[in-house]
Amino acid sequence: MKHAHWLLLAAFAAGNAVGKEEKRPDPADPKAPTTASPYRSAFEGYRSLEEPKSLSWREANDEAARIGGHLGILRGQDKRGDRK
Repeated sequence: MKHAHWLLLAAFAAGNAVGKEEKRPDPADPKAPTTASPYRSAFEGYRSLEEPKSLSWREANDEAARIGGHLGILRGQDKRGDRK
């Protein structure tokens, strides 16, 4: 009898949980009320890719010569020609 009040409380809680049932509309009924969901485009907030600044062939060659060509890049130089 020591824990009888806990059993009574558990039975009361279980009875309340089963006692209330919300009536839901039949999903097969085409006239059943529904909530309208707002339309959101998949492209909302889309930003197009920005084209990089194009260099003339002479500027590109000068840049490659300044950094030491492909070997300059492989030696660990950044775009300014500084060592890392």
